[in-house]
Amino acid sequence: MNSSLLAQEIKIGSVLLKNRIIMPAMGTGQANVSGEVTRQMIDYYAERAMGGAAGIIVEITCVDSPAGKASMTQLCIDHPRYLAGLRELSEAIQAHDCKAFIQLHHAGRQTSPLVTDGVQPVAPSPIACRFMNVKPRELELNEIKTIKDKFIQAAVMAQMAGFDGVEIHAAHGYLLSQFLSPYSNQRTDDYGGTTENRVRLTAEIISGIKNLLPGFLIIVRFNVNDFVREGIDLSEGIEIARSLEKAGADVLNVSCGIYESGHTSIEPSFFSEAWRMDMVAQVKKAVNVPVLAGGVIRHPEKAEEILAREEADLIWVGRGMLADPFWAHKAIRSQSHRIRHCISCNTCFEKINQGLHIRCAVNPRTGREYKMNQYSCLKGMKAMIAGGGPAGIQAALALEAGGCEVILMEKEDRLGGQLLIADKPPYKEKIGWMRDAMIKELEQSKVVIKLNTPWQKEITEEYKPDILVIATGSSPVVPEVDGLETAKVLELKEVLSGKVTLNNQKVLIVGGGSSGCETAEYLASDNEVTIVEQTTKLASDLENMNRLGLLTRLKGVGVTAKKGFSVNNIDGKTVYLKNLQDMTEEEITSDIIIFACGNQSNQVELESKRKIKKIYIIGDAKKPRGIMDAIYEGELTGKDLNLLNQRNAWRVDQ
Repeated sequence: MNSSLLAQEIKIGSVLLKNRIIMPAMGTGQANVSGEVTRQMIDYYAERAMGGAAGIIVEITCVDSPAGKASMTQLCIDHPRYLAGLRELSEAIQAHDCKAFIQLHHAGRQTSPLVTDGVQPVAPSPIACRFMNVKPRELELNEIKTIKDKFIQAAVMAQMAGFDGVEIHAAHGYLLSQFLSPYSNQRTDDYGGTTENRVRLTAEIISGIKNLLPGFLIIVRFNVNDFVREGIDLSEGIEIARSLEKAGADVLNVSCGIYESGHTSIEPSFFSEAWRMDMVAQVKKAVNVPVLAGGVIRHPEKAEEILAREEADLIWVGRGMLADPFWAHKAIRSQSHRIRHCISCNTCFEKINQGLHIRCAVNPRTGREYKMNQYSCLKGMKAMIAGGGPAGIQAALALEAGGCEVILMEKEDRLGGQLLIADKPPYKEKIGWMRDAMIKELEQSKVVIKLNTPWQKEITEEYKPDILVIATGSSPVVPEVDGLETAKVLELKEVLSGKVTLNNQKVLIVGGGSSGCETAEYLASDNEVTIVEQTTKLASDLENMNRLGLLTRLKGVGVTAKKGFSVNNIDGKTVYLKNLQDMTEEEITSDIIIFACGNQSNQVELESKRKIKKIYIIGDAKKPRGIMDAIYEGELTGKDLNLLNQRNAWRVDQ
């Protein structure tokens, strides 16, 4: 690919950006409970600065704690006590020729007293966010002035802390966004009513910062569309963009969505790549300042197209840099095939919502950089890995990076394990992108790969490894049901792999977890599909926004769900179901039965531990779970061995 546009410098005011790629602000939950920078936060950002981005916008940083906090471990910038840590953070980013910006934020009504130490949330009007269900207190005029001053003072502190500029967060339904939107702002004074009045607070903050810091770069992130009735729509979003430019914004970061339409700001897997660009392009035509844009941009080729069409001046890549911190480096060097892509599973967002530190399903280092440093003291050791799924591949990469001589054996004729079918249901293709990148990385390493080679303990006698990693995965559970032998039963793998094609069949899927529901959607266009699930909730193991999207689509394609039912017995094509609430029985006719009742670990007979220094059982071979656990446990093999060597727990010559 020709990456000349992505690699092109751009100068905005006094700030020279080395390329057109920006890492946007994303909450990580890595500050301490007092709002201070931590070591793990510094290492997290330093790794992404090292990865080649021209600039990093540090995550939502509270200008008015505790009332303005959106999370319990949110970064703060409303007191001089934070300056030392913030200076360490800006220096860590800038050390890699990467500009450091910081996002100034106030949650407004999108928070709760649990987060604000019991303080009632505030807003332009006393209208509760339907997602948070906490009624806010309407701000008085003098309080609005105080908050305006806090934003301005925070910008001054950001400059003192060494940042190259700030981003004012006026998007996603937070306080300034609440003022901008008629959906949440019903004031009748100078800060409500007309678009001009609703923009006033953000405009005063911009001009206030410019008066004190004339050369300090100001980015404004704002909504061009709230995606709620009576909220900001595209036409008003463009008007707001012009007003923000007039107020003195140096860069406009075009965004959309609030908590109540959250899937439009943190998109689940069913959103198409770069779906926001039509909106962004219209803003770009309406203003003269540089426009920063993103939204499920996964491929450098797509980013290049956006720049070539002049729909934006800068591209942000968010979750893509959680999955691969070196996204920018690989993009600019025409190595897009090496990028480990984000799969839009929203694990990162889910962890933050749970009050935990950020994690990534496909990158085991994300949020753990401070304790997952690279290692290279495994030279002279030999490792054997049984299984070429995600756990086995990651273990091979980790051990080879540490200096091990590694051989990986896979019983099938392809690497990938469960990932070979996980990308087949609708909207799951991103898993295939990630899988292919992992396999390419493995093939370009020094790992010896042996396909069509099931692991047997006798192989260890020939190879004599120091380390054995069992990553043999899992197999489907088929429950014992009377009369099962009279029915036609298929495995998920047979269907999703394309080995068996079903048309005009009555299909009964037993098990309503994510696998069962995704398979139902896969089959529904050509078949009559019914799901039977014992609990009252379908796809309960799926992140909520992806889950809600899946359930909506299942309803749209006519999938029938029998929740709170179990299969009692089977007689040919007649399946007898039991209602687990009232214990009554129902009949259903089915041509095909597919069990999606979970998996069980594939057991292997291990060699005596006296002949091998260390045996690891990882991924589904340890316990059937998801991609994140498999990849994390694969990476941990290298870390654990490194620590054992550092502590002289054994010697290579023993």
